[in-house]
Amino acid sequence: MFNEKVRSVLGARALLDDNDPRIEQKWAELIELLSEDETLTLDFLSQCTKTELSFLSEVFEEVAYNLQSRKYIELLYLLDERYPDLELTSHIQIAESYMD
Repeated sequence: MFNEKVRSVLGARALLDDNDPRIEQKWAELIELLSEDETLTLDFLSQCTKTELSFLSEVFEEVAYNLQSRKYIELLYLLDERYPDLELTSHIQIAESYMD
């Protein structure tokens, strides 16, 4: 159920132009979903596609702030190694700085 919800929001986000003001609503939905349950979020991230991860990188920081999870940051670094061409390192470092 969780994965389907996240994928649904990601699909809607993917259809929006980067300048569409509705993008912020999709970001808010993603942040809320991914901040609800650390375990579900980590499981989803572990199996998400490269394209999904690319869109999710837009909300790494806010999710990091909400989860305050070392495991989340460690998984992001692993995903960065899996998909080096996404160039996620700077996003992850910023997300890490949002941790208390």
